[in-house]
Amino acid sequence: MPDTSHNTKTEEVTVVKKSRKRCVEVNPKKLALKGEKDRQVYLEWASIPAMVRMLPPAELEKMGYNIEDPIFMKLLTIKRKGALCREFGFNENMPAKWESDPNFLIEVNQRSHKSHVMKFRKDVDFAFTQKVLRHGDAPRMKLWKQLNEGWSERTEAVNVNLNLTPADLVAEIEARNARIREAE
Repeated sequence: MPDTSHNTKTEEVTVVKKSRKRCVEVNPKKLALKGEKDRQVYLEWASIPAMVRMLPPAELEKMGYNIEDPIFMKLLTIKRKGALCREFGFNENMPAKWESDPNFLIEVNQRSHKSHVMKFRKDVDFAFTQKVLRHGDAPRMKLWKQLNEGWSERTEAVNVNLNLTPADLVAEIEARNARIREAE
């Protein structure tokens, strides 16, 4: 018996949806993939900061963005959801559906943070460290230690008069202050 394991074919299921106006063939696998790709395009568009959209291509290239990517460059020129839907050919109701997902905003923020903030972390850290070394002022040193060494400022209140109540402590402080005033 010949080995047919390498000759197997997968069949794609085609669903026919009939409506009053027309008969449409839909492949569920392709539809799901296209819908997810559309969602990813919308996520990418939503995560691009407004300031990045205003930069000229030369400046974008200096910042490390891939200006050779035609999709990214097209996303930069689109300002409204409707225009995005028309340009990429998805239903204008889909953005509202995607935005209703509770994780959508989290995904947008994560993508924005990763693609547009953390991309520059090394450069920012280097420039900040250079400023700290050059100026060495207290606020910069404190922030540098907090960011890079995990340092935190701790203030501890210690009552060394554990045998006194707060009222007794106040009375003792007032009596001491009165003695100091008399001595002057």
